[in-house]
Amino acid sequence: MGGIRRLPAVIALMLLILAAGSGRGLAEDEDAPLRISAGPYRGTVIDEKTGQPLPSVAVVILWQRLDDQIEGLRRLSAARETFTNESGEFVHDVAAIERRLPPRTFAPRILIYRPGYASLPSTPQLFPPGVPASRFAGPGAEVRLAPLTDYEDRAEALNTFVGMLNAAQLFPSPDLPETGELIRFEVRALGAPPPTPVAPGGGR
Repeated sequence: MGGIRRLPAVIALMLLILAAGSGRGLAEDEDAPLRISAGPYRGTVIDEKTGQPLPSVAVVILWQRLDDQIEGLRRLSAARETFTNESGEFVHDVAAIERRLPPRTFAPRILIYRPGYASLPSTPQLFPPGVPASRFAGPGAEVRLAPLTDYEDRAEALNTFVGMLNAAQLFPSPDLPETGELIRFEVRALGAPPPTPVAPGGGR
């Protein structure tokens, strides 16, 4: 029962840290302005242990932009979700989206999650959240997710994913209805009450 009580507490602590964040980077790899679309972004997600493809994996792509008035603050420009097919493959065709994005938007980033597995990234990368989508711009991109059986490991993976969504102002989000349902499924599976999101502090 201690683990069940621990899950919402850990999420709450992470969200408080995010709410206090200044917007400065913990990891700024390839965090460049968006100049030209490099998509579509595609890849294959497999089980690290068995080598088998993983279906029904959430793949979230997001764009953030610099706020027009507050230096260093980021706002969400857009986000989309897709899920891997039976072969573990996903595609984000984003050219139409990127043509409509506002100025000062950064190149997109990606988050990947499936209940019972470590997320990508597997440790919280918050400012900016996720990994550069550019790693999925060419053919043959592959992601290996480590399976998790320990309760606390699964809770930590969920916390990591939710924390990054919150950092991107995507928790909760009408743009990601199926991803939201996936989170609720895992919360129920872990026997914990749903986490309470922190208000993102402004509109898009």
